[in-house]
Amino acid sequence: METQLHYFCEPTDLPPSQPAIEFVAVQEFLADEAACKELWGLLVTQFNTRSKFLAIWQGVRYIALHRDGDGVADGFLLVTTPVNWQIDYVVVHERSRGQGIALALVKETIRQAFRFNAPYVMLTSKASLRPLYEACGFTVVNSRS
Repeated sequence: METQLHYFCEPTDLPPSQPAIEFVAVQEFLADEAACKELWGLLVTQFNTRSKFLAIWQGVRYIALHRDGDGVADGFLLVTTPVNWQIDYVVVHERSRGQGIALALVKETIRQAFRFNAPYVMLTSKASLRPLYEACGFTVVNSRS
């Protein structure tokens, strides 16, 4: 099993992300049935962690999402917000990878955290994704195997 790293970031006022990212409350997202189906499909095929997803879903408050040129949602980031902001899932459809979507999802979330006065943003992820998160301003606070 790959080492899991814990990351921390203080939100900053970043410029709007490119590619463009929507940042919506979970209630607004749930009204978009097509996007919900896309997210569920990605979670089932990319993570195999339906039980973890269902456990965190009740705390999800915001979703950052990207849409392709046809308007189909193809990238998602879920945010839970007890006091701090916790990024729980970042997933981009295979057909859309390599276009900077994950980077834009994370950066837009940091920008929104700043707008909402969140004290910090944190996440836990595989060590192999360290360059992505460090490019967004995160630092590693500790690791666990």
